[in-house]
Amino acid sequence: MLDKIKGALKPPSDKPTLQKAKIIYSAGSGAQTIDCQFNPQTLTISKSVDWRAGKGDKDKVEPRPELNSPDLSFGGGNPAEFSLDLIFDTTQLDNQDVRGFTNQLLQLTLMGAGDPKHKDDDPPLVQFIWGDLVLFIAVIRKVEISYTLFLASGIPVRARAKVDFIQAFDEDGPQASQNPTTRTESRKTHLVQQGDRLDYLAFVEYGHPGMWREIAEANHLDNPTDIFPGQVLIIPKLD
Repeated sequence: MLDKIKGALKPPSDKPTLQKAKIIYSAGSGAQTIDCQFNPQTLTISKSVDWRAGKGDKDKVEPRPELNSPDLSFGGGNPAEFSLDLIFDTTQLDNQDVRGFTNQLLQLTLMGAGDPKHKDDDPPLVQFIWGDLVLFIAVIRKVEISYTLFLASGIPVRARAKVDFIQAFDEDGPQASQNPTTRTESRKTHLVQQGDRLDYLAFVEYGHPGMWREIAEANHLDNPTDIFPGQVLIIPKLD
């Protein structure tokens, strides 16, 4: 997955232009984009791992009187996280209701938001892209919106949104297809590039182009040709 993302990045030009940050999310047979009205001032990424002290069960550490400090054993990695502070302001846009922007972020926390035809689906996968910066595929864990300016009628026209993302798939280790969060089923993803076809992906993943139907079904695709660059496809694990 990381190799495919890196391969899609364009080398920086000699005269860099201003790039607008955006959030791409999976939506049915395509991908939708939420443009950040203003680029974020900061981007905080965190990654933690578990280390256990001493021997035995992590809740019953055996003392080691011969040591000043117990040995540590690695307990596994936790999903990476990052957060964004985004500003939205419609005072220069005829004082539109700023919730037209902020509600798009709130939608990303709702089941079925990626495809209204499948209301029981999990909230959509998302990816933050800012020019040559492409972060890992994630899900939204929290959206916190503060409205800071209102019209006399009470309509909000300025807001600050804090959005917390959490990594959806293990893209850093040898088990790259496994989701380290709450799912019990191994899942792999593919970021669609120009010229990709489901039958070719099926050949690469399963060794048989005729198995494109499994990919189409996992992504609720009625038309197997209806895929777009930037779309995140789930590649199901077959029994």
